[in-house]
Amino acid sequence: MRWGKILLIFQAIITLIIGMAFFSQLTIIGASDISELKEDLLSEENIIENPPDALNNIKSRFTLAAYILFVIGLVELILIMRLLS
Repeated sequence: MRWGKILLIFQAIITLIIGMAFFSQLTIIGASDISELKEDLLSEENIIENPPDALNNIKSRFTLAAYILFVIGLVELILIMRLLS
């Protein structure tokens, strides 16, 4: 049972790290970056249909993934700490 608890703690910590990575990417993605990407996509020969919607969709998915992973990681750590005590 000891190895199982160690594995669960490791999984919770990795989940928190991945959630923080997604969250840090959200702070990097800004409105200026999105507008620059729109200009780059529209200036090239291969025009993608509706690039603004696709880019906003990506940002909303990153936001959702960051919050979900962060909450799941915290809940896992809380439950594991209660098991250990």
